[in-house]
Amino acid sequence: MSQKFRARGIKTVIGGTHVSYCADEASQFADTIMIGESEDLWPQVIRDFEAGRMQRTYRMDQFPNLDEYRNPRVDLLRQDAYMTSSCIQTTRGCHFECEFCSVSPFNGKNSRRRPVAHVVAEVQRIKERRRSQIMDKMLYGPFSQRFMASLKVFSRIEDGTIFAFVDDLHNSSRTYCKELWTALKPLKIKWGAQCTLFLGDEPEMVKLAAESGCVSMFVGLESIVEESIDETNKPFNRVPQYEREIKCFHDHGIMLNPGVIFGFDHDDESVFPRTVEFLVKNNLELAYFNIMTPLPGTPLFDRMKAGGRIFDHDWAHYDGKHVVFWPKRMSPETLQEGFFWANHRFFSYDSIFRRLFYTRQRIPARLAMNLAFRHLVKRTAPKGSLSPLSRIIQSLQVKLPAFATENLIPNALNAIKEKAADAASQIDRFLQVKVKRGDLPASHPEAQSQSALQLDLEGTLDEPSAKELRKRLLHAVQKAKLEIVVNFEHVRHATPQAFNALLDGDYLQSLKAHASVKFINLKTAFQAGLDRIVPALAWGDETVG
Repeated sequence: MSQKFRARGIKTVIGGTHVSYCADEASQFADTIMIGESEDLWPQVIRDFEAGRMQRTYRMDQFPNLDEYRNPRVDLLRQDAYMTSSCIQTTRGCHFECEFCSVSPFNGKNSRRRPVAHVVAEVQRIKERRRSQIMDKMLYGPFSQRFMASLKVFSRIEDGTIFAFVDDLHNSSRTYCKELWTALKPLKIKWGAQCTLFLGDEPEMVKLAAESGCVSMFVGLESIVEESIDETNKPFNRVPQYEREIKCFHDHGIMLNPGVIFGFDHDDESVFPRTVEFLVKNNLELAYFNIMTPLPGTPLFDRMKAGGRIFDHDWAHYDGKHVVFWPKRMSPETLQEGFFWANHRFFSYDSIFRRLFYTRQRIPARLAMNLAFRHLVKRTAPKGSLSPLSRIIQSLQVKLPAFATENLIPNALNAIKEKAADAASQIDRFLQVKVKRGDLPASHPEAQSQSALQLDLEGTLDEPSAKELRKRLLHAVQKAKLEIVVNFEHVRHATPQAFNALLDGDYLQSLKAHASVKFINLKTAFQAGLDRIVPALAWGDETVG
């Protein structure tokens, strides 16, 4: 677009995050580039333009002071083109350093905040103007326009009181939020923002937000895979706490729109159905899916570039909707297809109705937003499909209760690592099965097709859980001809009956008939007990199968 204007002799200026981190490249496409936030730079650009001495580059020297924030002309926006055009910024910057995010590198690692009185005054101005615009639509113009405007007001989809705080981290300061939300109460508005999910650990703050008019929050859930969360440098997100935190928002009438990313190094084919099932189960009203994208200026970009994992350098594809790098545990095609599938499945009619009608609050607005997202998905994304392996991995990834805990054999590996007293006192009541793909170099075109499945067992293995594991393993090898490795390193205790069930000769032969299944760290961890139970077993090199 810039080049088209330049061809007509029109001066062009471009800026923003991408331009700031790819300045040399960007300067080829515009007369002037701006690096960093632009409020303090723009007056100088205008003066230089009028004097005929525009520079090639303008660079921010320091972050603008938000005490002198200039209100943007949101009145110039086409009102019907957005869910709401009443957008306000209250803070900038983020003190978190998520690996994939460009906010803290661009806007700073400390949050800057506008005076609450300035925010309140801007809200009042926008509210009065917007209500006047809506009233004009209801009274004048074509009948269809008057009808739709009246319908939106009647259904409370749009009545001039809906605002969006477009901060990257609205709840960066507890003290500031208390002051702002308290000041918003008398204004009788409805608002949404972006915050951390762990705000749900503070019910009194969520209650205050709801009382001030909060009806919606975008939260960076990112992933339901704990190991993937660890990759993000986002230690404050903890998967076991998600359900409780989500419920806290819902208990106070606040709908959630989680941001979800697919393509972490620990994601495999099962991440798509598992994620959608989690979101539907917990009645998440909306979801915004993205593919992991290494944006220039982020630590993720530096890491993937250094590893030779980026294969697509077309910036038009760096929109969170295209795969531009080699994933570790699935092919780029599988990641792309799974992303499409998740969008269509989450916004299918049965999913929408299952998620929305757990409450009676603002049903018309919630339904309208879901139908708008559904329309967008159907218009812009192919249906996509799941890899056959995704369901197999999902069936193996399970948490099984352990009931029979008599005559337990302790894991010798754990006994070495821990104090004997501690190990004896920690009896897990579950067997957790975690599945991961073995890795070839990520850039290898056949990295996934040649990978094995590894099952890491954790907790207590008793006879019922062993029999359930047997059934799932047999089903898996019948459906997929991949090598399967079962790792016993983290099994804390096991019963003799469990070993008899898993190491039954006929069962092992039935597994071998379909694929190779190996048990590793079994001999090292439980040799003392196994010698008494199955003395005739041929161990080999710490593997069986």
